[in-house]
Amino acid sequence: MHWNFRPLVFLLPITSDGVQFTQVPLADSTTDDWDLNAVPNPNATGRFVFDTVASLLQHWSNTRYHSGHNIIPGTIPTGTLLYHGRQDSDVPTTREWASFDSEFARIFCAEPVDCWFLTLVTTRPLRVLYFDGSSATKNGDGPIDTQDLLTWGAVLPERAKSVPWDYERLHRLCDLGDSIGIDAYIRMQANFEVMLCNFTDGLQTVTLSRLEDEERFPHHAYNFLHASAWYDHYPGETRIQLDLTQLVSLYDVEVAPSLVSVRYGQERRAHRVLGIDERDVNAVLQRVRAIPSATPSQSGIDWSMLFKVIRDRYATRLEVLQNILATDKAAAPRAFVIVKMALSPYRLYSAVPPPTGSDTAWAAPVFRLCAQSHTSFIESIQSKLTTSEYLLLTSAQETTREICRILVGMWAEGVINLRDSPTLSESLTAKWKSWVDGLMSWLDWSLWTKCRPACEIEVCALPSNIIYYNFNDYRRSRVTFPVHRSPWRSGMRQSPAVFACLSRTLVSRSVGGFFGICWC
Repeated sequence: MHWNFRPLVFLLPITSDGVQFTQVPLADSTTDDWDLNAVPNPNATGRFVFDTVASLLQHWSNTRYHSGHNIIPGTIPTGTLLYHGRQDSDVPTTREWASFDSEFARIFCAEPVDCWFLTLVTTRPLRVLYFDGSSATKNGDGPIDTQDLLTWGAVLPERAKSVPWDYERLHRLCDLGDSIGIDAYIRMQANFEVMLCNFTDGLQTVTLSRLEDEERFPHHAYNFLHASAWYDHYPGETRIQLDLTQLVSLYDVEVAPSLVSVRYGQERRAHRVLGIDERDVNAVLQRVRAIPSATPSQSGIDWSMLFKVIRDRYATRLEVLQNILATDKAAAPRAFVIVKMALSPYRLYSAVPPPTGSDTAWAAPVFRLCAQSHTSFIESIQSKLTTSEYLLLTSAQETTREICRILVGMWAEGVINLRDSPTLSESLTAKWKSWVDGLMSWLDWSLWTKCRPACEIEVCALPSNIIYYNFNDYRRSRVTFPVHRSPWRSGMRQSPAVFACLSRTLVSRSVGGFFGICWC
């Protein structure tokens, strides 16, 4: 659909010949070395694979990190409604866009033109490819990179903003789809959209109606944010069923080793596919073209469920730990209790420190049990895994290993401290705070990006583009301004990581011609 709003550092060896960029297979980060002092390999990308997969089809995460790195096959089930707003009564017979929610499609036929609103239903499962990230955001800084690989065989940022180029992109993707059995492509910007390659094959018209005139602002310019918020977090958009066993990830260094040097020294927001070499482009295209003939997985693993279980187990606990350690200098005893609860299934009776000394090697069995508990069975059936599933396995192993390394390290230090003293030393608070802060920064889960405190009657929204906010002071807690002035316009303060809350009441009712935003 054509509608636009106008940290990671890789440590790489250096030789006398200069910088040598080396890729590290994910499996290298999950060894049998259970040293609590061994930090993760800085070149490994498993945490990024884990987070992007755990965030698939979720609006919040894919808006925050808008440059997608995954191409994933899936289906839209039979009986799913799709919507298409247009300015005439013609039912499209060529390739066109549709949306999953009427609120988004309605934008494209607002006043002063006639609004013809087409509702479609799928009569069979539609085979789709999903591009993650904010992949319908038409700018040249990364969101469309993965589409470019399939469209042009190279990333061409100069073709990102043009509507004619987007139609050419649609036609070329559908030409590819015709050859590999793909009916449509899924992208996301403010909402999820469907790039339909055929409006009649697998689809049936439910209604074609001329709707009453309705002002675009504020109702339909911002009401779609309500619909967007429905899919902010897990499970996200459920009308698309993804097949993770055939995922293609540009964070997979076996597929795209050339991107290791491209990401060197870049914050995660700057990660993108631009700079990939021709060999790796061909590897991606080969993987995508092989999807229809790929051997089905024999593992039976629900990867989405596994990743959610891991994230649910630790996300809130880490957030609570961070808060406690940041607000109370004597928080070590409280933090120790939380850590003990998190490690409860893994604290072995036999794991006790020696009578003297500060070495934590005695806690290695606890570390190993914690890190392997969710994945040991899957590792035992590797012969049943697809190539994509092996990537998912190693990313889960790398992620849980580092979480457990930090938590077990805190627990072991607490046990040793209590062995020598009746109470935990206050000096542990600052040390543990730095550990937890570092871990959460390393994981960088978007569910920790939120309004604090949450806005009671507003819907939080992340900018779906590199947005400049038209405020003299963007840190004010509340601002309102007339509807005819957009809250976003080019040329002002750049705040890609800042988000806002739009008032549900004011947006829906258009009270006094104003709407409200609260910065959180």
